[in-house]
Order: sequence, then structure tokens, then C-alpha cells
Amino acid sequence: MDGLEPISLDDNQTLQAIGILADVLDGVDGPGGLDTVLVSKALRQVIATKSQPAFEFATRAFNTLDADVRRQVAETADQAAYDSVELRARVGGFLATSAKAPGAGGPATPAQATSFLNALNLRNRRRSPQSE
Repeated sequence: MDGLEPISLDDNQTLQAIGILADVLDGVDGPGGLDTVLVSKALRQVIATKSQPAFEFATRAFNTLDADVRRQVAETADQAAYDSVELRARVGGFLATSAKAPGAGGPATPAQATSFLNALNLRNRRRSPQSE
């Protein structure tokens, strides 16, 4: 699978990434909107069941979307995931007993993802250490 990490449906971060994709798909307007809603429902079924067959169905459904829609969804989901992590870090820092220094650098440019797995694996790029 193009060297991508295997997806574990028992991993909370994976399920959160799938949820973010579903939310983004729900917000797509215009031509193909019905298709994106159907894919979103398939993704929510994956979250509910943690079923590999449901995941495979959702993957196939996502890959039937127009390439431009997949790219836009991947970019929007990537930014939403980054914002979610950043917010969680700020809230965690606020609740921590000691102050934390802000991280260096900004968000990476979203990749031109063209498949469901690429969109999911964008979350891994955000977690890779740049310089610690």
C-alpha cells in the first residue's frame, strides 16, 4: 500500500482522523455533495463498528469521489486535524502545572493526497518530530 503505515481501528487517533474526514465530507457543497454524504456515513460506520470490512468499503467509496474533491477534503481535514492538535496542546498547557514553551515552526503544507489512506496518513506527518 505505497509504504503507508497499516491502519489500526483500535487506535483512538485513527478514529479521530476518520471522524475529522467525515465532518469535512459533511461540509462539502456543490456537485457530488450527495456522494460525499454517503462516504461520510460509511466513515461513521467504521467508527461505530471498528470493522475492517466497513473500513475497506469506506476506502473504496472515498476513492470514487472526484480527484479534486478528494484533494480538497484531504487538505481541509489536514488543517482541521492540525487545529485540533494545536487546541488540545493549548488547553493541555493551560491545565498543566508548569508552563510549556511554544513549539518551533508552523504547519507543513498539506500534501496533494488522492486517496482515503493518504488523507488518513496525513495525521502521521503532523506527529513526526521536527527537532526536539
